[in-house]
Amino acid sequence: MNHSVRRVIAVTAAALFTWTSLQAQDAGTWAFTAELTAVWTGGNAASNAFGAEARLTRTGATSTVKLEGGAIRAQSTKTTRTAVGTPSDFTVSESQVSEKTAGAFFARGRYDHDFSARVFAFSGVDWLRNQFAGIDSRLLIAAGVGATIIDNDRTALKADASGTYTFQEDVVANPFVKTNFPGVRAGFDFSAKVAGNTTLTSAAVADFNLDRSDDIRIDLTNAVQVAINSSLALKPSLQLLWRNAPSLTEVALFDNAGTPTGETVSVPLDKLDSLFKLALVVKF
Repeated sequence: MNHSVRRVIAVTAAALFTWTSLQAQDAGTWAFTAELTAVWTGGNAASNAFGAEARLTRTGATSTVKLEGGAIRAQSTKTTRTAVGTPSDFTVSESQVSEKTAGAFFARGRYDHDFSARVFAFSGVDWLRNQFAGIDSRLLIAAGVGATIIDNDRTALKADASGTYTFQEDVVANPFVKTNFPGVRAGFDFSAKVAGNTTLTSAAVADFNLDRSDDIRIDLTNAVQVAINSSLALKPSLQLLWRNAPSLTEVALFDNAGTPTGETVSVPLDKLDSLFKLALVVKF
């Protein structure tokens, strides 16, 4: 069992213990939502994508506990055709190779405590694995304060700031940077009802590495949720993940004549990842 898995288990156990203790002190209501996304294509081009997210929230008189988790996986199949024989007499054979083209997993928990109708404090833990972005495991622990700026029947806006500490393991290690580092985080959460069954949401988080000033991460998600009934909704969303100092990947090295040298070099990945989803939301 690696260090990151042990950290996740320890933090999750502590969060569950705290949550259980709070239940006896602050009776609350429960809410559960699940989002399912799936896409398949076949024929000359074959691919499939599947995503799932779940969110469990407990709201009490002065506290809120939120647990979230999700995964996304995409795979494409490439078909190669070859012909053997003469131009007038030949046979065609096909071979197919399937390759995973995207995959990410996340889990996070957060506890908010209200000091007043406007001011709250919070603590949370956030775990991510996105090997296509070069991250084998990233565990972030945060604690901070926030404010409810708008809260009425149609619009809600919250903003918060926190201190963080990150434990990160990259797919390709960078010997020149620290994998464990302190940081600061700022974010907002906005929602607005624009029609009887339509809600716009926008959430953003910016993380700053205090050990490396150019290491800045931004996670921005915009969505439109259209309710079908009280239990079902359709939710198209666009998530943008930007990192100014991305992780590294290994690339095969060729000489000037184009011959493989058998060696690899480390180069940075792209700074921006984008993810568009059309999900079916189920509420309980």
